[in-house]
Amino acid sequence: MVVGVVLTAAVTVATFAAHTSNEQRLLRQRTREAGTVFTAALPTIQTPLLSTAEVAEITNGDPATFQRALASQVGPNPGQRFVAAALWSPADPSRPLATIGAPLRLLDRPPDQIRAFLDHAAASTTLAVIPLLDGDQPRMGYAVHAAMGSRFLAYGEAPLPPNRHQLIPQSNAFSGLEFAVYVGDRTDESSLLIATVPKLPLKGNTSTETIPFGDTSLRLVVASSSELGGGLLQALPWLLLALGAALTVASAAVSYRLVRRRQQAEGLAADNERLYREQANVAQTLQHSLLPDRLPTPPGVDLAVRYQPGTAALDVGGDWYDVMTLDDDHLLLVVGDVSGRGLRAASLMASLRYAVRAFASQGDAPDVVLTKLGRLIDVERDGHFATVLCGVLDLATRTCHLANAGHLDPLLVDANSAAYAGTEAGPPIGVFADPAYPVATVELGASALLAFTDGLVERPGETIDVGLDRLASVARAAATRPLEDLLDEVVAGLVSGTIDDVAILGVRWRT
Repeated sequence: MVVGVVLTAAVTVATFAAHTSNEQRLLRQRTREAGTVFTAALPTIQTPLLSTAEVAEITNGDPATFQRALASQVGPNPGQRFVAAALWSPADPSRPLATIGAPLRLLDRPPDQIRAFLDHAAASTTLAVIPLLDGDQPRMGYAVHAAMGSRFLAYGEAPLPPNRHQLIPQSNAFSGLEFAVYVGDRTDESSLLIATVPKLPLKGNTSTETIPFGDTSLRLVVASSSELGGGLLQALPWLLLALGAALTVASAAVSYRLVRRRQQAEGLAADNERLYREQANVAQTLQHSLLPDRLPTPPGVDLAVRYQPGTAALDVGGDWYDVMTLDDDHLLLVVGDVSGRGLRAASLMASLRYAVRAFASQGDAPDVVLTKLGRLIDVERDGHFATVLCGVLDLATRTCHLANAGHLDPLLVDANSAAYAGTEAGPPIGVFADPAYPVATVELGASALLAFTDGLVERPGETIDVGLDRLASVARAAATRPLEDLLDEVVAGLVSGTIDDVAILGVRWRT
């Protein structure tokens, strides 16, 4: 009995400690996962403002261009990042040069506070953040400049929920947890951004994570409102206590505990597999959020696109496509690829995409657009370069004027032939300053034009010509089918198992 009591007490205490440690470990793990979500959201806030600041620098702070550049990002709709935005000159912080959206909450602050924030933002090398938490319309303000010494700051205000209280839906991956997010290091009411409970502080077992966020940090406090390891693990110490009351069942109690530990290990392995899939989904969702959500519908012309993420990594890539209506008779077509992967490559891709739209909206020809893009990035400074195919489609003459910055030639395919356009490629964007790009005019006629990134044709261990011939063969075999079906055949025949991302843009006149 003495040995049985000692063993039972020891096993019970150890199980209680293991349960407490496991709950704390799982809570820390979920806290880090939630922190990753906040970190991944930063580029979606910074990229539109950074692109707009670069456009403002190029256009000498033109208010109309600024408003057009941010029009899709500002408004009351859930999909829009900001409710208000402004263009500031640090040299004159008394009033913004241009505004868009709702009235700025920043203007409610004393002039010395506004000046101090703008001076700080102008000197900061990252996104400047100012909390505007007072009143019944709490917001977060963000400011960024294109480069040190820039003349303009792009500023946006993102809304927070009323009373800074928001519930987590049951279908959310973080349901079962309670959150409180604060700006800076303090955890008091004045620095609260958002909480999932109406009354703070959070009760029970909590975990805290400090997340870098622009030029400040967020303090994330998470509490579990349920057993993260499951109800059985919580009850296991009491079960062992009951089973250990008699020495005759001591061996059975030990065996049961070992079985449960194995099940817990299998559960953790399943959780790791699920988290891996969720990370892959986050990367794909972020990538697609940086691409156009719809294409123009010009009369008499079919447009189709395909984007396929690679299988080599979870990082987002730099492949993109874009189609923009210039006027009733002209469309802008762009396909590009930023070297490398990761958030930096994706941010540069978004910057280039918005910059192309800004330059094209000014009436710049494709070669001029590419030359101006070359001033925005530098491979030695940014660690990346980009290949870009930029063209203007003339709907009246059925021709396309193309300029090529180190990109692969587009494919012209019809029922009888498949041939590459033969453009003269200039240097990639970011390699040389102010390069010149020749313009090639391609007559489409009844042919479909397919522009694509190198992931479609490049394979380890074979030359690029093999992949180009393979693309031409597959496209020619499906040339008589509708454009959407043609792209489906190309994807089915060439994309399976690719390591790199793939973007395809197709255009063809209807017969």
